[in-house]
Amino acid sequence: MVYPLTTAFLLPVFFVYSGLNTKIGLVNTPYLWFLAAVVLLAAIAGKGLACYGAARLHGETHREAMAVGVLMNARGLMELIILNIGLQRGIIEPALFAIMVMMAIITTLMATPLFERIYGGRGTRGLADTPAPRSAGGE
Repeated sequence: MVYPLTTAFLLPVFFVYSGLNTKIGLVNTPYLWFLAAVVLLAAIAGKGLACYGAARLHGETHREAMAVGVLMNARGLMELIILNIGLQRGIIEPALFAIMVMMAIITTLMATPLFERIYGGRGTRGLADTPAPRSAGGE
């Protein structure tokens, strides 16, 4: 009963609220755009490569580890909540908030196209190559 209310009403309202707090016009110097690019690259490399490496260490194939790295790189709701709290408390400035929101949006939007490119159309191609598990009864 609560799920439809939260997904259909409250979640979009929160995203609108976050968007209204984001003043991209504050990122108006070459230095701040450079900082935004560095933050984006650090975010992608930090989370994506770390998750890729962890998947490889646990025996996943290169393709599956890449898929894990790409999907884990998506950010979204939790990061926006933390950023909004930081902005409201004065912990981060509006320009840094805008940079971090842009990073969260870009990394989230790039996850699906990269996953489909790495893993193949909706991720089903890789699943079709694996045999179906056998039942415990030996059928």
